[in-house]
Amino acid sequence: MIKPAKIQWSDGSPVSTQFDDVYFSKISGIDETRYVFLQHNELTQRWIDSPQSVFTIAETGFGTGLNLLCTWQQWLEHSETHQALHFVSVEKYPLDKHSLSTALQQWPELQYLSDALISSYPALVPGWHRITLPRLSASSGDVILHLYLGDIADWLGQMTAQVDAWFLDGFTPARNPDMWSAHLFQTMAKLSHYHTSFATFTAASLVRRGLQAAGFKTQKAKGFGKKREMLYGQFNASQGPIAPSWLTYKPWFIPPAIHSENKQAIVVGAGIAGCSSAYSLAKRGWQVTLIDTHENVAAGASGNAQGVLYAKLASDMNIQSEFYLAGYLYSLELLKHVMPDKDNWDDCGVLQLAFNEKELKRQKQFCEKFNLSDVLTSVDEHQASELAGIELENGGLYFKNGAWVYPAAWCEALINQPNIQFLSQHKVTTINQDNFNQWQVDLMHLNTDPLNNEHTKQLTANVVIMCNAHEAKQLSPLTFLPTSPIAGQVSGLASEGIKLNTVLCGDSYVTPSHQGQLNFGATYRLKSTDCETTKDDHTFNLDKLTDNFPSVAIQVNSEGDINGRVSVRCSTPDYVPIAGAVCDEIQFKQQFSDLKKSKRWRFYEAAPFLKGLYLNLGHGSRGLSSAPLCAEFIAAQINDEPWPIIKTHAQMLSPNRFLVSQTIKGL
Repeated sequence: MIKPAKIQWSDGSPVSTQFDDVYFSKISGIDETRYVFLQHNELTQRWIDSPQSVFTIAETGFGTGLNLLCTWQQWLEHSETHQALHFVSVEKYPLDKHSLSTALQQWPELQYLSDALISSYPALVPGWHRITLPRLSASSGDVILHLYLGDIADWLGQMTAQVDAWFLDGFTPARNPDMWSAHLFQTMAKLSHYHTSFATFTAASLVRRGLQAAGFKTQKAKGFGKKREMLYGQFNASQGPIAPSWLTYKPWFIPPAIHSENKQAIVVGAGIAGCSSAYSLAKRGWQVTLIDTHENVAAGASGNAQGVLYAKLASDMNIQSEFYLAGYLYSLELLKHVMPDKDNWDDCGVLQLAFNEKELKRQKQFCEKFNLSDVLTSVDEHQASELAGIELENGGLYFKNGAWVYPAAWCEALINQPNIQFLSQHKVTTINQDNFNQWQVDLMHLNTDPLNNEHTKQLTANVVIMCNAHEAKQLSPLTFLPTSPIAGQVSGLASEGIKLNTVLCGDSYVTPSHQGQLNFGATYRLKSTDCETTKDDHTFNLDKLTDNFPSVAIQVNSEGDINGRVSVRCSTPDYVPIAGAVCDEIQFKQQFSDLKKSKRWRFYEAAPFLKGLYLNLGHGSRGLSSAPLCAEFIAAQINDEPWPIIKTHAQMLSPNRFLVSQTIKGL
């Protein structure tokens, strides 16, 4: 649970009452940041002398965001369009948006940056928040903020980044000793390379000794203002016990990055998973060919008239709930960015109703325990009725920014850029990797004469991302996948005169009308790929509408012309999506055969990855909330960037989790 910062104000500046310390120098916070962190990490000169495509800064203590804003200001002046700055920071006690805005008002020269930060500032929800900040200059590179809300000890254990510069900026060591720990210095070494620098306002001996023990060469300089000394320096692995690798070993869910100047990628499947995967690569400069068997995008499981965007949470905040909550928040921000006009989506709110007192009590306890009020609140039946605009018999959880979206329009918006070519009506028949790590993808055109030479073709690329749901396991490298199809039917009726302001969810759902139609459902046909609509399924959906949402059902003309659509979802045995790089099945089971002796056996060597092959599938009925974040995660893996999810979630999502379980069982 996140606890907002407790502060008091002194001459317009925030002071932490938890640590009895200031957030920045009372003399001049902006000058202190420029002197300590920018100057002593030599950032401007490094950006000019060596304009690498990805530059990563890690900061201990986000505070008011002043360090970010000053760095961002310099980045606008000294970066190029092909570059990206990743600013990774942690904050255990974050300022709320109002306090953040108040604190930053004292620097008018940064107002255009602080306004942009405040507009993008995340809900105070635990975990990682990946925020692409607005591009304020057409000639500079992107700035991506990775803000972790939580304890630094948890942050350090979940970090995945090759850090170029460290900003050590927590409250003073005497008042915040937990931050300045051996764990911090050791993790810094693991995430650093030979040119990684650091700077900090303090010259405390415990900090200096800790850095030196971890392999950092430290130097002293005059401190800012009244401070006598400060520390800065560079990582030198030969001085410490830590190997200069950004991880001492890479387990089965951490693949090698793709280092290639020839950025060609193929994405198979043009639903929300495929289109968001193509988008995430294209915005990083990759040339993407998007392939689908249908004539248009979102013609499969992403093709319903309205999908619902919210996070279905477990009774406790387990790792699945954490992931889906993060995915939901990311999808909302992505929608705002690529579909600003909101013609085909609406964040009208989602009510997840509780149909008995036990469930309502559970929901209230959940809200009290985890305090996610920025995202969801518990409401009674009267509050729910007022929000929905109709009489409801039950209260529940209210996602105040929950949304419905027309998925086909979302997919079209994602691929509407010059770096993406859509190749429709083509089926992938084989994928193979040559001796130069190039992937060869054989295609068959579905609407040409088989005797025509244009019936088949072959494409090559450095990267292939398979997003074609349950069909992926038909190809030879992926036959180990235990995915299964689940067909489902939604129903629709004319919505004239029907009043409904929010999405309603129970064990079925109904959305506010769109294009004159009320959409509701859906059915589940386990292990079925049959896409024929049936009268029985319409009856089932109507019965569920009556049972769950009687105030909506009485407005419906059930004798009217009902229509529907069947699509096939892709499910996994553990109901968790599959996202990430793929290992070679045979080599994996041979290399890690000791798992058959003990499932607790540890991996101490790199796994045998099929370099350049990735999956984004198995999202079931929750793909709108999970697939875009998975796409961003895969793009980060490919480009050797900080991940937008924690390592625990990466392990949970990895395709290779099935190879681990199969090896343990001797399959």
